Amino acid sequence: MKRSLWIGIIALLSLHLPSASKYVIAAEAAGSGTITIRIAGLRNTNGNLSVALFDAKKGFPGKFENAIRKAVVPAAGTEHFAVFGDVPFGRYAVAVRHDENGNGKLDTNILGMPKEGVGTSNNPKSKFGPPSFDDAAFLLDSDSRELVVNLRYL
Repeated sequence: MKRSLWIGIIALLSLHLPSASKYVIAAEAAGSGTITIRIAGLRNTNGNLSVALFDAKKGFPGKFENAIRKAVVPAAGTEHFAVFGDVPFGRYAVAVRHDENGNGKLDTNILGMPKEGVGTSNNPKSKFGPPSFDDAAFLLDSDSRELVVNLRYL
């Protein structure tokens, strides 16, 4: 009898007490912000800078068609920014490429290494191959987030 009484009390309490995890998930999902990317380290002002915002590993960093947002910024001038507004709070990574000859793609050598400038958020050091999504990932959890992406020419 005592055991069934306790089970009944626990059942009643669980009906009236909301799960804390529901509130954590709702708080994380609510809101959006602006991501501002400053691109630095250009070796010249030829062509354009292509900027891609990814929300998953798929295609990062080279397949810009998998990005959730994209921007093209002229390489001319002394300061280079891309701004993505109204981005839902979450985990993202940014990839940038300097399309120096303006052909709309990243030119590579016979080994597949970039002949033009590339960079990602967090500026991770990579020895073999491109950085992973996890190495470049950052959290957008406020009204604005500013990043600096330093281009590398291999």
